Amino acid sequence: MSIKAKVRNTGRLKGKAQAQQEIVATTMKIQAGELSLGDLSDVNVSGQQDGVLMIYDGTAGEYKVTTQIENENLNIIGGTY
Repeated sequence: MSIKAKVRNTGRLKGKAQAQQEIVATTMKIQAGELSLGDLSDVNVSGQQDGVLMIYDGTAGEYKVTTQIENENLNIIGGTY
């Protein structure tokens, strides 16, 4: 099976596929400045402000930004205090 496709900035996809109903992209080019951290599907940047940290929330299944880390699974090892 062969698939030919082009993705352009217009947001339209042109292509032809035979014997399958699913198109899978194997290569994607992104121009610098077009993608931000909040564009990722598993990153929640609501509440983003100066000084926040990012931590993974296993219950929600996403990364969140926060100014307070309250997680019993977090261990910070190293450094001078």
